[in-house]
Amino acid sequence: MNIACYLSDCPKGFETYKSLIVGLNTCRLAHSLRENPIIREDWIKDFWDILMAKKGDSVIRSKVWGTEVSISEQDIRDVLLFGDAADDPIEYSKEKVMEVLGKMSYEGETPPPTIKKLLHPYWRLLAHIYLLCISGNKNGLDKLTLKQTSAVVSVVEEWKYSYSKSVFDDMFVNVKTLNKKYWYKFPRFIQMILEKKYPKLPVIVKTYYAKMMNHLVFTWINQKSRDNVGVKYENKHALKKFGMFAEIQEAAPTQVNAMWLRSMM
Repeated sequence: MNIACYLSDCPKGFETYKSLIVGLNTCRLAHSLRENPIIREDWIKDFWDILMAKKGDSVIRSKVWGTEVSISEQDIRDVLLFGDAADDPIEYSKEKVMEVLGKMSYEGETPPPTIKKLLHPYWRLLAHIYLLCISGNKNGLDKLTLKQTSAVVSVVEEWKYSYSKSVFDDMFVNVKTLNKKYWYKFPRFIQMILEKKYPKLPVIVKTYYAKMMNHLVFTWINQKSRDNVGVKYENKHALKKFGMFAEIQEAAPTQVNAMWLRSMM
């Protein structure tokens, strides 16, 4: 879906998520979550419809309005500002990942897959944001692969992780010469990259309507599981906030000496 994320203040009644929002605004994913460009529909359609590539290519080449364009892993790194390196991993062992999921009050079995509904709502929101805003998923937002789970726990624990390579790989498997059921993936990211690399591309009027995450996500993610669903979070463990999303230590208000205050009047 690749939509822009809601990174503003939590609605009243959802203050427990404040540390999550603060963490998202300061972590290495912040720029890629926050940017919400005007998406030129013809740019995105041209890119995917004309695009050609073969296995082993390190660059995806296409044409947009007759102009030859290309996107590489390094382009993604330069524009989305993930702050990763080409030799960073894109997947950790399931045992290493499960150690972190345990701290996130996960009630499921060792991944893959990771069942999003079996995460505490606090951490469920983080997983939901990753799937909706950064991953290449078109639908199927209930489960995370080991690669996607590695990406989520890496931002929590601040492990090395190549988000740039992960996005590039996801783009590559969508190339029509490799996948006949390709669709217009990553419209927001592709728009950002094309604008940066090719500033002279024609600015057309027809735009692509892209939804943006709003405050209602807090209500949805915190809904109690229905009794008739197969997967239900039972809240067996207390919420533990840690890593990049640890509880915020509010500064204590400064006490003013009353005698000093009177002397200033």
